[in-house]
Amino acid sequence: MSDRSHIHIATSTDDAPIRVEYADYIGKVLLDLGLARTFLTPEDAAALVDQLTAALDVYASTLKAVA
Repeated sequence: MSDRSHIHIATSTDDAPIRVEYADYIGKVLLDLGLARTFLTPEDAAALVDQLTAALDVYASTLKAVA
């Protein structure tokens, strides 16, 4: 993660929603995991998407192997 991205955690994320939005007024992608808010540069957000996609591909291939 670049030095221009940061995370702010207020409390636990139990039963809390996941939200993502682009805040053009600060040029960041906001990722809310419950009350934890992550401020990502667009580049870091794209890297996160790539890593999440790769992890889900591994998960999907594991399910196919078991089925």
